Amino acid sequence: MDKRMTTIFSLLMLFLSMIGCSKSPPLERTQVRTQASLNGSFLTESPDEINFPVKVLFAIDCSLSMGDEEMGIVDGSDPYFLRIEAVRNFISQYNSNENTSFAIMLWSNTVFETTGGFTKDPAVLDGILSDVQNDTTTDYLGTLDEIFIDLRNDIIGSNEENRVRSKYIVIFLSDGVPNAQGESQADADIWERVEDINSMVTEYGIGSFNFHTFLLLGNFGNDAYGQARRAEAETTLAGMAERGNGQFSLFESAEAVDFINIVDMRLTVEYDVKYMVVYNYNVRPGVELIYADSDGDGLSDDDETLYGTDPTLTDTDGDGFSDFFEIKVSSPGHELNPLDPTDSNCDAPAVGVDSDKDGLMDCEELVKGTNRLVPDTDLDGIPDGIEFLTNTNPLESQQSTDTDFDGVVDWLEVQRHTNVTSNDEKIRERYSYQYDIQDSGLVQINQGTEMESHVRQFNFTISNIDVVETRGYTTADGKVRQDGDNLIRFYLAEVPEDTPDSPPVFRMAEVVININDDNKTINLTPADFTLLQ
Repeated sequence: MDKRMTTIFSLLMLFLSMIGCSKSPPLERTQVRTQASLNGSFLTESPDEINFPVKVLFAIDCSLSMGDEEMGIVDGSDPYFLRIEAVRNFISQYNSNENTSFAIMLWSNTVFETTGGFTKDPAVLDGILSDVQNDTTTDYLGTLDEIFIDLRNDIIGSNEENRVRSKYIVIFLSDGVPNAQGESQADADIWERVEDINSMVTEYGIGSFNFHTFLLLGNFGNDAYGQARRAEAETTLAGMAERGNGQFSLFESAEAVDFINIVDMRLTVEYDVKYMVVYNYNVRPGVELIYADSDGDGLSDDDETLYGTDPTLTDTDGDGFSDFFEIKVSSPGHELNPLDPTDSNCDAPAVGVDSDKDGLMDCEELVKGTNRLVPDTDLDGIPDGIEFLTNTNPLESQQSTDTDFDGVVDWLEVQRHTNVTSNDEKIRERYSYQYDIQDSGLVQINQGTEMESHVRQFNFTISNIDVVETRGYTTADGKVRQDGDNLIRFYLAEVPEDTPDSPPVFRMAEVVININDDNKTINLTPADFTLLQ
């Protein structure tokens, strides 16, 4: 080959090599990984748990037909006032629950004794029940007007946000047909009053309302007239219960009067799972790799070296703000130094306190403007602390936000433990937690009464959870972790299916997995999920 051809061949090879280099894919950074998984099941909230306001109003007929043993009238339906004892027993059963309260109306031809609203005060309640007297007639309409006023006044005076989680119950007991001053009262008028009460409660957005009616027998004769009067009373009271979302019941005798096993104090709605998230606090998702965060404060160990903070202490200067928090919220004119304890306004008793277990300390929530008693201030289902760590906004719902415009909304990236600022699909899929959730249907639970109750069971497997090599560290609340420990929390946010926009109920399971454990599959049971109050 002559010199000229050699030169042409060399130039051609150089050109081809340049083309080949320009089209070669960039080298991809990889790392050795260790994964864990969570298996098990959880149950939705039980309607038996009275963790919402329940208000019970007793409207008890004390007309002359009940009789009065002290006055020598023992041929009435209840001369020993056993209906009053039944009210006492019911209040005694439920008044120990901080969320229950009671109102009492004793009535005949008028409401002659009333608490004038709802109370928990035993002295007030007992005082009303100790002042029973008889009078002649049975004024249904006047009593219903008083019930309307008491309920409306209480609802207006209540916290508007809590109304959707409140339950009002009316217990209306009589032993005779309606009449006032010798005049009968029409069913149509009585039923309209109950409908008015029901409509008013509905308009105010109350979570649940039940108007239960009870007829005490023993005062109706066995002749045709007596049985006709009984049928009349049954029709009236059954129609009232039907229009008030309640139930109608008969008591054959005063000794049989018992409200405890009949009146359902539960807010019987099924809960839906709004959001669930598993989060390893010791792994920081980066743009291409994941990084160890030994103390789980939000700063990787490498970043702690950069800032001079201690990677084994969540709060290096002990001032109530984590190292990551002080760096992240700093701005010109508002500098916080994770190495200077004097720049904090956190009172000593509040240091290390996380009241709602959302991952943000109480003092940090005060600065951020989030609610230290509510795990999820913006009600989007993601705990405030996880939002802060993942660079989403705990004061703004993440349901539709897509920070990196990669087609995956932020709340899904948070759930999968990927970086909301990285739009690399391959990296996202590599590090994404995998959720396999199976609905196993309703499971009956035993609540100690004859009333059936169910919760829904879910079985789950969450896999591809990265665990990393950590140094032994001390958490903000003083817990000591060992070398290799990874703190993983599983949060569940549930809402009633009929009010999906109401504040979620949170449960959390917490586990520690060590990178050196032979078995990195953790099994969780429903008992492992604790309620966050």
